[in-house]
Amino acid sequence: MPKNSDVRIGAPDQKVTGAIKHAPLGTTVPTLENITKAAVTLDNAFVGDEYVSEDGLTLAPSMSTTEIKDWSGATVRKVLESFDGTLAWTMISTNAGALQIAFGDENVSEVVATTAHGKQVMAKLGAHLPEEQAWVFLMKDGDARIVIVVPDGQITEVGEVTFASNSAVSWPVTLSCYPDSTGTSIYILTDDGVVTA
Repeated sequence: MPKNSDVRIGAPDQKVTGAIKHAPLGTTVPTLENITKAAVTLDNAFVGDEYVSEDGLTLAPSMSTTEIKDWSGATVRKVLESFDGTLAWTMISTNAGALQIAFGDENVSEVVATTAHGKQVMAKLGAHLPEEQAWVFLMKDGDARIVIVVPDGQITEVGEVTFASNSAVSWPVTLSCYPDSTGTSIYILTDDGVVTA
């Protein structure tokens, strides 16, 4: 195996759109057993077909520690005080799916097209957060895969949206990740795609 085979790129694992999937809280999330060279097996409840900007996905783990000092004032140990993890991305789709991610399913309604109008969407912005959901982020580099799993995540920030004639309307969002029953907020699963004979 070449030395640089462990150097990965974070390209989306998708045909066109859909590398970021979400499902109702409690949906079974993938484990290493669900990843193969051919595909990542997901529960049918996972949906998501939104375009993401070329900036891709950002993972920001954050640990806060407390120092323990000895009598002389020297730091002899640091203990974990808290952990926080977020993922952020910018959607460049303006459709019901993207708006539901940003503002919550209950705050977005869609009306099918008729002979009088096209498909219509209404999003309600106000003092409410979207519901917590399970999330999966799919990436692929050749036969190698990277899958980020968030069993319990909630969009807690929507960034500034600009409407301009020379760029896509973009919906930047931040996902806060909460601990599951094992105390884990984020799982990173990889498969190098090299199988045995």
